[in-house]
Amino acid sequence: MLKECMPDLSSIPLARWKVAVTRDEPPDGPMHEALRRHGFEPQSCPVLEERAPADPEALRKAAGALHEYDWLICASARSVRALRVARQAPWPRGLCTAAVGEATAEALVGAGADPPPIVASESGAQALCAHLLDIERWANRRVLVPGVEGGRRELVDGLAAAGAVIDEIEAYRMRVRPDQHIKHAWSEAASDAAVITSPSVGRALIAALGVPPFLNLRALVAIGATTAAALAEYGIHAETPKETGFEPAARRLAELRARA
Repeated sequence: MLKECMPDLSSIPLARWKVAVTRDEPPDGPMHEALRRHGFEPQSCPVLEERAPADPEALRKAAGALHEYDWLICASARSVRALRVARQAPWPRGLCTAAVGEATAEALVGAGADPPPIVASESGAQALCAHLLDIERWANRRVLVPGVEGGRRELVDGLAAAGAVIDEIEAYRMRVRPDQHIKHAWSEAASDAAVITSPSVGRALIAALGVPPFLNLRALVAIGATTAAALAEYGIHAETPKETGFEPAARRLAELRARA
């Protein structure tokens, strides 16, 4: 009889956790959307904010000369957007392009990339570099790499070592928001969990909030191993997905919620 009175636990919906999104993106951004697909309530808590490059004229000049390059290689959708805005002209046909991830590839297609961008089977600059070295002879190839100050060097250094002639251009800058703004956003979010999207975001968040707020979360996910290692420097453990990306991060958080 007791068994008949027991509730069907399988019918109880999963807790709808609030999750702090530490990435600078709008409410319909890729991290927000990935979290919603897994039943979370994303809470905007940006740590960095995008700003114009230090030399906008250099960006406009490079964007206007896309047709002079053999390859354009982008590590973020932000760099594609900045280049597209600076160009203010149709995208040149025949320019070979490559993207570090699918979101960046989609941005390149939206800009008019033809042929479609090259994307490695695994996300990340290192995987893309290895793939590009396999499919092209890079000696004297002119390559434009729009990026951000402090970006990772594996791809640029790898292609340069293979003989590519690389022009690096700052497409945008990311600057840390004032501590009081970060603290206010974190307090307003009142989140159960958080996703940390880069080492710089993690360090800036810790500088503004200290370590204790991280220890009080029900779950913490770092988007990749490098970000998790940056948090570990402060004694903070973060789970990581098997693959780098917004969807894998949201999926990993959903796994943690199911075990909570």
